[in-house]
Amino acid sequence: MKILADSSCDLSPELRERTKACTAPLTITISGVDYVDDGTVEIAPYLAAMKSCKEPARSACPSPDLYAMEMKDDDCFVITLSSKLSGSHNAAMLGKDLALEEVPERRIHVFDSESASAGETYIALMIRDLINEGLSFEEIIKAVDEKIRTMHTLFVLDSLENLVKNGRVSRAVGLVAGVLSIRLVMSDDGHGNIKNISKARGTKAALTQMVENCRKHTDGLPQSSQRLVLSYCNCPERAEQVARMIREKCPAIGEIVMTPTGALSSMYAYDGGIVIAY
Repeated sequence: MKILADSSCDLSPELRERTKACTAPLTITISGVDYVDDGTVEIAPYLAAMKSCKEPARSACPSPDLYAMEMKDDDCFVITLSSKLSGSHNAAMLGKDLALEEVPERRIHVFDSESASAGETYIALMIRDLINEGLSFEEIIKAVDEKIRTMHTLFVLDSLENLVKNGRVSRAVGLVAGVLSIRLVMSDDGHGNIKNISKARGTKAALTQMVENCRKHTDGLPQSSQRLVLSYCNCPERAEQVARMIREKCPAIGEIVMTPTGALSSMYAYDGGIVIAY
């Protein structure tokens, strides 16, 4: 069984090998230059290009034809960005229809992650584990749908500039946050939209609040029973610091999987952004 994810799924080379996942890349356009999010984009100069551009970066989801081509060879689980944030899920559903016209016996299921970044990575890891455990196609769908329903995705950004440029956060909120060094702790709303859950003065305080939310969400669960995925944008030292905080404050978290953000996730996480999913 094949795992196919759009490129919001942050996969380091090690995680790509571990999950055996294939990627349908999105394309990001900055100042007329196209960056295909296929793992070859150098993030530091890419971030510099975004910072110097007054216009918002634009992203284009994979085409239905690209999805269909990747779906034909094997039974396939597909993971996409939240359908509330991108057209990637709709393109994958159209691609599924195209693939099934040619190979109607193929089993294909498209998961709306209702998340992004670390959330998609979590789902890819989970699917690979379930495949390795020998669960059936239908059993995997049931288990992953349940996890999507209960999964938490939290993030703290050093800058709201890109979210403001792309209309995800109001310009007034972005201006006040910048002037007062306010950092927002943001999350999914349980249905794939972005919501603000708290705010703090400075990044350190915001990250502390994020970890406290994780502690509350996992309180009472067996020790070391939960996996957490941590994606980070150009800030490995900060990511290590957050991982240490989680280990100290959240006893239910066992494995912490860390991975740098790809081009699409970096477009929103921006320099210094941290995303966790569990």
